[in-house]
Amino acid sequence: MTATSILEDCFTRIHDSVHRILDDLTDEELHGEPHPSIGWLAWRLTRVEDSNVTRLWTREQLWIGEGWADRFGMPPLPADFGRSMMHTREQVREFSASKELIFAYQDAAYAMVMEYLKATPPEEFDRELDEPQYNPRPTVGVRLISLVENGMQNTGQMGYLKGVHRLGGWFPVEVGDAQPFR
Repeated sequence: MTATSILEDCFTRIHDSVHRILDDLTDEELHGEPHPSIGWLAWRLTRVEDSNVTRLWTREQLWIGEGWADRFGMPPLPADFGRSMMHTREQVREFSASKELIFAYQDAAYAMVMEYLKATPPEEFDRELDEPQYNPRPTVGVRLISLVENGMQNTGQMGYLKGVHRLGGWFPVEVGDAQPFR
């Protein structure tokens, strides 16, 4: 496998996980306590992908250029992707985008990431980013792996919260149903 095909697989798994987790949620499960909600986490995951990959590709963020901020009823701020310094608890609690809107933005960002990966020559992954706040400075490849890590963490949180809503927690096997490992 090439680095590109591995990254394509990783981002595809994240995209599929977002759809699988959100697909059958009610609005209460999507936006209810505890916060951050599943919906907000799915939005944040997508904003992080959008803002980072477009920066790597030196293109305008979909959030701004394609009007996603307006569709979500949020300001088109380039650095607004849910970091704690940007969103207050109240803003996180007020997030109420529909599942369909979240899916549409995730699908657009996923398509853009796939297009970027297909257009990126392998040697580009070694390019060092001009981010002197980090030592050593990250490369394009390191940034993409960070996006994969973020996506995996956010989908894991979303899956856990779905279990909280449906089961009161995450209990893959109830104690009485436990089978010994063979």
